Amino acid sequence: MTMKRCKSCGQSLSNEDRISQLPEALLLQILSLLPTKEVVAVSVLAKRWRFLWKMVPSLEFFYYFTNDLERFSYNVSKCLFSHQAPFLQSLHLNMNFGCDPRIMDFEILIGIAFGRQLRKLVLKVYSGDWFKFPTSLYNSETLETLELYHCILIDVPFPVCLKSLRTLNLHEVEFVNDESVVNLLAGCISLENLVIHQTTDLNVKTFTIAVPSLQRLTVIVEYYEEFSVFVVNTPSLKYLKIEGIIVDDRTCIIENTPELVEASIIDVSFKVFESILGSLASVQRLSLKVSLVEIFSLPPISNTFYHLTYLELSTYKPKWWNLLTLMLDTSPNLQVLKIFDFMTSQEQRPWEKWNEPKNVPECLLLHLETFVWTCYEGKLENEIELAKYILRNARRLKKATFSIIEINPDKRVEMVGELKSVVRASNSCQLVFI
Repeated sequence: MTMKRCKSCGQSLSNEDRISQLPEALLLQILSLLPTKEVVAVSVLAKRWRFLWKMVPSLEFFYYFTNDLERFSYNVSKCLFSHQAPFLQSLHLNMNFGCDPRIMDFEILIGIAFGRQLRKLVLKVYSGDWFKFPTSLYNSETLETLELYHCILIDVPFPVCLKSLRTLNLHEVEFVNDESVVNLLAGCISLENLVIHQTTDLNVKTFTIAVPSLQRLTVIVEYYEEFSVFVVNTPSLKYLKIEGIIVDDRTCIIENTPELVEASIIDVSFKVFESILGSLASVQRLSLKVSLVEIFSLPPISNTFYHLTYLELSTYKPKWWNLLTLMLDTSPNLQVLKIFDFMTSQEQRPWEKWNEPKNVPECLLLHLETFVWTCYEGKLENEIELAKYILRNARRLKKATFSIIEINPDKRVEMVGELKSVVRASNSCQLVFI
Protein backbone atom coordinates (compact mmCIF):
# COMPACT_ATOMS: atom_id res chain seq x y z
CA MET A 1 0.00 0.00 0.00
CA THR A 2 2.84 2.39 0.93
CA MET A 3 4.69 1.70 -2.30
CA LYS A 4 1.55 2.34 -4.35
CA ARG A 5 0.95 5.60 -2.51
CA CYS A 6 4.53 6.69 -3.11
CA LYS A 7 4.27 5.74 -6.75
CA SER A 8 1.12 7.81 -7.08
CA CYS A 9 2.81 10.76 -5.39
CA GLY A 10 5.78 10.39 -7.68
CA GLN A 11 3.58 10.53 -10.73
CA SER A 12 1.87 13.64 -9.37
CA LEU A 13 5.20 15.34 -8.73
CA SER A 14 6.41 14.32 -12.15
CA ASN A 15 3.36 15.86 -13.80
CA GLU A 16 3.85 19.05 -11.80
CA ASP A 17 7.50 19.20 -12.80
CA ARG A 18 6.65 18.80 -16.46
CA ILE A 19 4.26 21.76 -16.31
CA SER A 20 6.76 23.85 -14.40
CA GLN A 21 9.43 23.11 -16.98
CA LEU A 22 7.44 24.68 -19.79
CA PRO A 23 8.93 27.90 -21.20
CA GLU A 24 7.77 31.00 -19.37
CA ALA A 25 6.39 32.52 -22.56
CA LEU A 26 4.13 29.49 -23.06
CA LEU A 27 2.96 29.55 -19.44
CA LEU A 28 2.08 33.22 -19.76
CA GLN A 29 0.18 32.52 -22.96
CA ILE A 30 -1.84 29.79 -21.20
CA LEU A 31 -2.57 32.00 -18.21
CA SER A 32 -3.71 34.81 -20.51
CA LEU A 33 -6.64 32.63 -21.56
CA LEU A 34 -8.04 32.51 -18.01
CA PRO A 35 -9.95 35.13 -16.00
CA THR A 36 -7.50 36.98 -13.76
CA LYS A 37 -9.17 35.67 -10.59
CA GLU A 38 -8.30 32.11 -11.64
CA VAL A 39 -4.79 33.12 -12.70
CA VAL A 40 -4.08 34.47 -9.22
CA ALA A 41 -5.56 31.31 -7.67
CA VAL A 42 -3.25 28.94 -9.57
CA SER A 43 -0.20 30.84 -8.31
CA VAL A 44 -0.21 28.56 -5.22
CA LEU A 45 0.35 25.41 -7.29
CA ALA A 46 4.12 25.73 -7.43
CA LYS A 47 6.88 28.00 -6.21
CA ARG A 48 7.74 29.08 -9.72
CA TRP A 49 4.14 30.17 -10.32
CA ARG A 50 3.95 32.33 -7.20
CA PHE A 51 4.87 35.54 -8.98
CA LEU A 52 4.36 34.45 -12.58
CA TRP A 53 0.80 35.82 -12.67
CA LYS A 54 2.21 39.33 -12.30
CA MET A 55 3.80 38.99 -15.74
CA VAL A 56 0.60 37.91 -17.55
CA PRO A 57 0.08 40.47 -20.36
CA SER A 58 -3.74 40.24 -20.43
CA LEU A 59 -6.09 40.77 -17.49
CA GLU A 60 -9.82 40.04 -17.36
CA PHE A 61 -12.25 40.77 -14.53
CA PHE A 62 -15.94 39.97 -14.01
CA TYR A 63 -18.41 41.69 -11.71
CA TYR A 64 -21.95 40.30 -11.40
CA PHE A 65 -24.37 41.77 -8.85
CA THR A 66 -22.20 40.94 -5.84
CA ASN A 67 -23.16 44.16 -4.05
CA ASP A 68 -19.52 44.58 -3.13
CA LEU A 69 -18.33 47.00 -5.77
CA GLU A 70 -15.79 48.57 -3.42
CA ARG A 71 -14.06 45.23 -2.91
CA PHE A 72 -14.11 44.56 -6.66
CA SER A 73 -12.47 47.94 -7.34
CA TYR A 74 -9.87 47.25 -4.67
CA ASN A 75 -8.96 43.84 -6.13
CA VAL A 76 -8.67 45.19 -9.66
CA SER A 77 -6.51 48.10 -8.48
CA LYS A 78 -4.29 45.72 -6.51
CA CYS A 79 -3.74 43.50 -9.55
CA LEU A 80 -2.95 46.49 -11.75
CA PHE A 81 -0.46 47.89 -9.23
CA SER A 82 1.18 44.45 -8.94
CA HIS A 83 1.50 44.03 -12.69
CA GLN A 84 5.16 43.74 -13.73
CA ALA A 85 5.07 42.96 -17.46
CA PRO A 86 6.80 45.50 -19.73
CA PHE A 87 3.34 46.65 -20.82
CA LEU A 88 -0.30 45.64 -20.35
CA GLN A 89 -1.48 44.03 -23.58
CA SER A 90 -5.20 44.02 -22.77
CA LEU A 91 -7.67 44.75 -20.00
CA HIS A 92 -11.20 43.30 -20.14
CA LEU A 93 -13.79 44.55 -17.66
CA ASN A 94 -17.16 42.78 -17.75
CA MET A 95 -19.52 44.44 -15.28
CA ASN A 96 -23.16 43.75 -14.55
CA PHE A 97 -24.20 46.34 -12.00
CA GLY A 98 -26.93 45.74 -9.49
CA CYS A 99 -26.40 49.26 -8.21
CA ASP A 100 -25.58 52.70 -9.52
CA PRO A 101 -22.48 52.30 -11.75
CA ARG A 102 -21.37 55.83 -10.91
CA ILE A 103 -20.20 54.80 -7.45
CA MET A 104 -17.31 52.85 -8.97
CA ASP A 105 -14.12 54.88 -9.34
CA PHE A 106 -13.55 53.63 -12.84
CA GLU A 107 -11.41 56.61 -13.78
CA ILE A 108 -8.73 55.60 -11.27
CA LEU A 109 -8.69 51.97 -12.46
CA ILE A 110 -8.22 52.86 -16.11
CA GLY A 111 -5.72 55.57 -15.19
CA ILE A 112 -3.59 52.89 -13.53
CA ALA A 113 -3.94 50.68 -16.63
CA PHE A 114 -2.90 53.54 -18.90
CA GLY A 115 0.15 53.96 -16.67
CA ARG A 116 1.03 50.36 -17.56
CA GLN A 117 1.02 51.31 -21.27
CA LEU A 118 -2.29 49.59 -21.99
CA ARG A 119 -2.71 48.47 -25.62
CA LYS A 120 -6.31 47.16 -25.63
CA LEU A 121 -9.31 48.05 -23.47
CA VAL A 122 -12.60 46.11 -23.61
CA LEU A 123 -15.40 47.43 -21.40
CA LYS A 124 -18.80 45.72 -21.19
CA VAL A 125 -21.39 47.33 -18.93
CA TYR A 126 -24.87 46.04 -18.12
CA SER A 127 -26.87 48.36 -15.91
CA GLY A 128 -30.26 49.93 -15.40
CA ASP A 129 -28.61 53.32 -15.81
CA TRP A 130 -26.10 54.70 -18.29
CA PHE A 131 -22.44 54.47 -17.33
CA LYS A 132 -20.65 57.64 -18.41
CA PHE A 133 -17.20 56.96 -19.80
CA PRO A 134 -14.85 59.49 -18.12
CA THR A 135 -13.70 62.19 -20.53
CA SER A 136 -10.23 62.27 -18.97
CA LEU A 137 -9.64 58.76 -20.33
CA TYR A 138 -9.94 59.83 -23.96
CA ASN A 139 -6.23 60.63 -23.94
CA SER A 140 -3.72 57.82 -24.29
CA GLU A 141 -0.36 57.47 -25.98
CA THR A 142 -0.40 53.67 -26.23
CA LEU A 143 -4.03 52.50 -26.61
CA GLU A 144 -4.45 50.68 -29.95
CA THR A 145 -7.86 49.01 -29.54
CA LEU A 146 -10.94 50.30 -27.71
CA GLU A 147 -14.14 48.25 -27.48
CA LEU A 148 -17.16 49.66 -25.63
CA TYR A 149 -20.34 47.61 -25.18
CA HIS A 150 -23.91 48.24 -24.02
CA CYS A 151 -24.90 50.77 -21.33
CA ILE A 152 -22.11 53.28 -21.89
CA LEU A 153 -22.76 56.99 -22.46
CA ILE A 154 -20.19 58.82 -24.57
CA ASP A 155 -19.90 62.53 -23.86
CA VAL A 156 -16.96 64.19 -25.58
CA PRO A 157 -17.27 67.99 -25.39
CA PHE A 158 -13.79 68.53 -26.86
CA PRO A 159 -11.46 66.68 -29.29
CA VAL A 160 -9.67 63.69 -27.79
CA CYS A 161 -6.12 62.45 -28.29
CA LEU A 162 -5.95 58.74 -29.05
CA LYS A 163 -3.16 58.94 -31.59
CA SER A 164 -2.24 55.23 -31.49
CA LEU A 165 -5.82 53.92 -31.71
CA ARG A 166 -6.32 51.72 -34.78
CA THR A 167 -9.47 49.76 -33.91
CA LEU A 168 -12.64 51.21 -32.37
CA ASN A 169 -15.73 49.06 -31.70
CA LEU A 170 -18.88 50.74 -30.40
CA HIS A 171 -21.67 48.25 -29.64
CA GLU A 172 -25.02 49.51 -28.36
CA VAL A 173 -23.53 52.60 -26.73
CA GLU A 174 -25.12 56.04 -26.78
CA PHE A 175 -23.69 59.46 -27.64
CA VAL A 176 -24.76 62.65 -25.91
CA ASN A 177 -24.98 64.61 -29.18
CA ASP A 178 -23.64 65.02 -32.72
CA GLU A 179 -20.54 66.85 -31.48
CA SER A 180 -19.51 63.90 -29.32
CA VAL A 181 -19.31 61.70 -32.42
CA VAL A 182 -17.22 64.27 -34.30
CA ASN A 183 -14.89 64.98 -31.36
CA LEU A 184 -14.26 61.31 -30.62
CA LEU A 185 -13.37 60.38 -34.18
CA ALA A 186 -11.38 63.56 -34.83
CA GLY A 187 -8.88 62.56 -32.15
CA CYS A 188 -8.27 59.09 -33.61
CA ILE A 189 -5.75 60.15 -36.25
CA SER A 190 -4.49 56.59 -36.91
CA LEU A 191 -7.86 54.81 -36.87
CA GLU A 192 -8.11 52.01 -39.45
CA ASN A 193 -11.06 49.85 -38.35
CA LEU A 194 -14.38 51.23 -37.05
CA VAL A 195 -17.43 49.15 -36.06
CA ILE A 196 -20.65 50.90 -35.06
CA HIS A 197 -23.53 48.71 -33.88
CA GLN A 198 -26.44 50.83 -32.70
CA THR A 199 -29.69 49.66 -31.17
CA THR A 200 -30.76 53.04 -29.81
CA ASP A 201 -29.52 56.60 -30.02
CA LEU A 202 -32.07 59.36 -29.68
CA ASN A 203 -29.52 62.13 -29.28
CA VAL A 204 -27.64 61.98 -32.58
CA LYS A 205 -29.27 63.45 -35.68
CA THR A 206 -26.30 63.48 -38.03
CA PHE A 207 -23.74 60.74 -37.48
CA THR A 208 -20.61 62.03 -39.20
CA ILE A 209 -17.77 59.61 -39.90
CA ALA A 210 -14.91 61.72 -41.21
CA VAL A 211 -11.67 59.81 -40.68
CA PRO A 212 -8.92 60.20 -43.32
CA SER A 213 -7.01 57.09 -42.15
CA LEU A 214 -10.00 54.70 -41.93
CA GLN A 215 -9.76 51.52 -44.03
CA ARG A 216 -12.65 49.35 -42.75
CA LEU A 217 -16.09 50.58 -41.71
CA THR A 218 -19.05 48.53 -40.44
CA VAL A 219 -22.34 50.27 -39.60
CA ILE A 220 -25.20 48.15 -38.19
CA VAL A 221 -28.41 49.86 -37.11
CA GLU A 222 -31.20 48.02 -35.27
CA TYR A 223 -33.63 50.66 -34.10
CA TYR A 224 -36.56 52.59 -35.50
CA GLU A 225 -36.42 55.97 -33.76
CA GLU A 226 -35.95 59.14 -35.76
CA PHE A 227 -32.50 59.45 -37.18
CA SER A 228 -31.54 61.78 -39.98
CA VAL A 229 -28.29 61.06 -41.73
CA PHE A 230 -25.14 58.98 -41.77
CA VAL A 231 -22.35 60.95 -43.48
CA VAL A 232 -19.27 58.99 -44.52
CA ASN A 233 -16.13 60.84 -45.63
CA THR A 234 -13.28 58.34 -45.61
CA PRO A 235 -10.82 58.76 -48.51
CA SER A 236 -8.71 55.71 -47.52
CA LEU A 237 -11.64 53.31 -47.01
CA LYS A 238 -11.22 49.87 -48.57
CA TYR A 239 -14.09 47.89 -46.98
CA LEU A 240 -17.64 49.07 -46.22
CA LYS A 241 -20.56 47.26 -44.62
CA ILE A 242 -23.94 48.95 -44.15
CA GLU A 243 -26.74 46.96 -42.50
CA GLY A 244 -30.20 47.60 -41.13
CA ILE A 245 -30.97 51.22 -42.02
CA ILE A 246 -34.57 50.40 -42.92
CA VAL A 247 -36.56 53.54 -42.09
CA ASP A 248 -37.34 55.63 -45.16
CA ASP A 249 -36.71 59.01 -43.52
CA ARG A 250 -33.07 58.12 -42.96
CA THR A 251 -30.34 58.22 -45.50
CA CYS A 252 -26.65 57.50 -45.87
CA ILE A 253 -24.38 59.91 -47.70
CA ILE A 254 -21.08 58.51 -48.90
CA GLU A 255 -19.07 61.53 -49.92
CA ASN A 256 -15.53 60.38 -50.53
CA THR A 257 -14.45 56.74 -50.89
CA PRO A 258 -12.19 56.58 -53.97
CA GLU A 259 -10.17 53.61 -52.63
CA LEU A 260 -13.16 51.38 -51.84
CA VAL A 261 -12.55 47.77 -52.93
CA GLU A 262 -15.23 45.71 -51.18
CA ALA A 263 -18.74 46.54 -49.96
CA SER A 264 -21.63 44.70 -48.33
CA ILE A 265 -25.11 46.27 -48.33
CA ILE A 266 -27.62 44.38 -46.16
CA ASP A 267 -31.27 45.01 -45.22
CA VAL A 268 -31.51 48.72 -46.00
CA SER A 269 -34.43 50.86 -47.09
CA PHE A 270 -34.91 51.64 -50.76
CA LYS A 271 -33.85 55.25 -50.17
CA VAL A 272 -30.60 54.22 -48.53
CA PHE A 273 -30.02 51.48 -51.09
CA GLU A 274 -30.41 53.95 -53.93
CA SER A 275 -28.07 56.52 -52.38
CA ILE A 276 -25.37 53.96 -51.54
CA LEU A 277 -25.31 52.09 -54.83
CA GLY A 278 -24.28 55.14 -56.80
CA SER A 279 -21.25 55.64 -54.55
CA LEU A 280 -19.65 52.24 -55.13
CA ALA A 281 -18.07 52.81 -58.52
CA SER A 282 -14.61 51.67 -57.42
CA VAL A 283 -15.58 48.36 -55.76
CA GLN A 284 -14.21 45.04 -56.99
CA ARG A 285 -16.34 42.84 -54.72
CA LEU A 286 -19.97 43.61 -53.86
CA SER A 287 -22.51 41.76 -51.71
CA LEU A 288 -26.18 42.79 -51.83
CA LYS A 289 -28.79 41.27 -49.55
CA VAL A 290 -32.25 42.32 -50.67
CA SER A 291 -34.81 41.51 -48.01
CA LEU A 292 -36.54 44.69 -46.89
CA VAL A 293 -36.60 46.38 -50.26
CA GLU A 294 -39.55 45.92 -52.60
CA ILE A 295 -37.88 45.96 -55.98
CA PHE A 296 -40.67 46.72 -58.40
CA SER A 297 -38.84 49.12 -60.66
CA LEU A 298 -35.35 50.43 -60.29
CA PRO A 299 -34.17 53.73 -61.74
CA PRO A 300 -31.12 53.60 -63.99
CA ILE A 301 -27.75 53.94 -62.28
CA SER A 302 -25.68 56.80 -63.61
CA ASN A 303 -22.28 55.18 -63.07
CA THR A 304 -20.83 51.93 -64.38
CA PHE A 305 -19.06 49.42 -62.14
CA TYR A 306 -15.99 48.97 -64.30
CA HIS A 307 -13.93 47.44 -61.48
CA LEU A 308 -16.56 44.99 -60.22
CA THR A 309 -15.48 41.37 -60.78
CA TYR A 310 -17.32 39.59 -57.94
CA LEU A 311 -21.04 39.96 -57.13
CA GLU A 312 -23.14 38.21 -54.48
CA LEU A 313 -26.90 38.75 -54.51
CA SER A 314 -29.04 37.37 -51.68
CA THR A 315 -32.74 37.44 -52.50
CA TYR A 316 -35.74 37.68 -50.20
CA LYS A 317 -38.22 39.86 -52.04
CA PRO A 318 -40.23 39.48 -55.26
CA LYS A 319 -38.82 40.73 -58.54
CA TRP A 320 -35.24 40.63 -57.34
CA TRP A 321 -34.29 39.71 -60.90
CA ASN A 322 -34.76 43.37 -61.84
CA LEU A 323 -31.83 44.22 -59.59
CA LEU A 324 -29.75 41.42 -61.09
CA THR A 325 -30.47 42.63 -64.61
CA LEU A 326 -29.46 46.14 -63.61
CA MET A 327 -26.20 44.95 -62.07
CA LEU A 328 -25.33 42.80 -65.09
CA ASP A 329 -25.91 45.74 -67.41
CA THR A 330 -23.66 48.04 -65.38
CA SER A 331 -20.84 45.59 -64.53
CA PRO A 332 -19.04 44.93 -67.82
CA ASN A 333 -16.07 43.09 -66.26
CA LEU A 334 -17.94 40.78 -63.88
CA GLN A 335 -16.24 37.37 -63.53
CA VAL A 336 -18.03 35.73 -60.59
CA LEU A 337 -21.79 35.80 -59.95
CA LYS A 338 -23.33 34.15 -56.88
CA ILE A 339 -27.06 34.09 -56.14
CA PHE A 340 -28.42 33.06 -52.74
CA ASP A 341 -32.13 32.48 -53.29
CA PHE A 342 -34.06 32.42 -50.01
CA MET A 343 -37.51 32.74 -51.57
CA THR A 344 -39.71 29.73 -52.17
CA SER A 345 -42.49 29.40 -54.68
CA GLN A 346 -45.01 29.25 -51.82
CA GLU A 347 -43.95 32.73 -50.68
CA GLN A 348 -44.53 34.33 -54.06
CA ARG A 349 -47.70 35.30 -55.78
CA PRO A 350 -47.66 35.34 -59.59
CA TRP A 351 -45.66 38.22 -61.05
CA GLU A 352 -45.34 39.36 -64.62
CA LYS A 353 -42.83 37.53 -66.73
CA TRP A 354 -39.17 38.47 -66.50
CA ASN A 355 -38.09 40.32 -69.60
CA GLU A 356 -34.74 39.53 -71.10
CA PRO A 357 -32.42 42.52 -71.60
CA LYS A 358 -32.63 44.00 -75.08
CA ASN A 359 -28.89 43.51 -75.42
CA VAL A 360 -26.82 40.77 -73.85
CA PRO A 361 -24.73 42.33 -71.05
CA GLU A 362 -21.07 42.72 -71.88
CA CYS A 363 -19.98 40.73 -68.82
CA LEU A 364 -21.81 37.63 -70.12
CA LEU A 365 -20.25 37.92 -73.54
CA LEU A 366 -16.68 38.52 -72.43
CA HIS A 367 -15.88 37.89 -68.77
CA LEU A 368 -18.22 35.80 -66.59
CA GLU A 369 -16.43 32.57 -65.61
CA THR A 370 -18.16 31.36 -62.43
CA PHE A 371 -21.90 31.18 -61.74
CA VAL A 372 -23.32 29.80 -58.47
CA TRP A 373 -27.00 29.60 -57.55
CA THR A 374 -27.63 28.48 -53.96
CA CYS A 375 -31.09 27.17 -52.95
CA TYR A 376 -32.26 26.88 -56.55
CA GLU A 377 -35.85 25.62 -56.49
CA GLY A 378 -36.63 25.38 -60.18
CA LYS A 379 -40.39 25.96 -59.78
CA LEU A 380 -40.75 29.62 -60.67
CA GLU A 381 -40.80 30.34 -64.38
CA ASN A 382 -38.88 33.59 -63.99
CA GLU A 383 -36.03 31.91 -62.14
CA ILE A 384 -35.87 29.04 -64.63
CA GLU A 385 -35.72 31.45 -67.55
CA LEU A 386 -33.06 33.54 -65.83
CA ALA A 387 -30.86 30.50 -65.22
CA LYS A 388 -31.26 29.40 -68.83
CA TYR A 389 -30.52 32.91 -70.09
CA ILE A 390 -27.17 33.01 -68.31
CA LEU A 391 -26.20 29.55 -69.58
CA ARG A 392 -27.19 30.47 -73.15
CA ASN A 393 -25.25 33.74 -73.21
CA ALA A 394 -22.19 33.44 -70.94
CA ARG A 395 -19.53 32.68 -73.56
CA ARG A 396 -16.58 32.44 -71.14
CA LEU A 397 -18.38 30.48 -68.43
CA LYS A 398 -16.21 27.72 -66.96
CA LYS A 399 -18.43 26.42 -64.18
CA ALA A 400 -22.10 26.77 -63.24
CA THR A 401 -23.11 25.34 -59.86
CA PHE A 402 -26.71 24.84 -58.74
CA SER A 403 -27.36 24.00 -55.10
CA ILE A 404 -30.85 22.51 -55.24
CA ILE A 405 -33.14 22.52 -52.20
CA GLU A 406 -34.61 19.24 -50.99
CA ILE A 407 -37.19 17.93 -53.45
CA ASN A 408 -38.41 14.51 -54.47
CA PRO A 409 -36.00 12.53 -56.67
CA ASP A 410 -38.21 12.59 -59.77
CA LYS A 411 -38.52 16.38 -59.66
CA ARG A 412 -34.78 16.72 -59.18
CA VAL A 413 -34.07 14.56 -62.23
CA GLU A 414 -36.49 16.68 -64.26
CA MET A 415 -34.92 19.93 -63.06
CA VAL A 416 -31.38 18.78 -63.76
CA GLY A 417 -32.40 17.51 -67.18
CA GLU A 418 -34.02 20.83 -68.07
CA LEU A 419 -30.85 22.78 -67.30
CA LYS A 420 -28.60 20.23 -69.01
CA SER A 421 -30.69 20.52 -72.17
CA VAL A 422 -29.81 24.20 -72.54
CA VAL A 423 -27.41 24.88 -75.40
CA ARG A 424 -24.60 26.63 -73.55
CA ALA A 425 -22.67 29.49 -75.10
CA SER A 426 -19.47 28.11 -73.58
CA ASN A 427 -18.41 24.67 -74.77
CA SER A 428 -16.10 24.29 -71.77
CA CYS A 429 -18.78 25.09 -69.17
CA GLN A 430 -19.08 22.45 -66.46
CA LEU A 431 -22.52 22.00 -64.88
CA VAL A 432 -22.48 20.97 -61.21
CA PHE A 433 -25.54 20.02 -59.14
CA ILE A 434 -25.28 19.64 -55.37
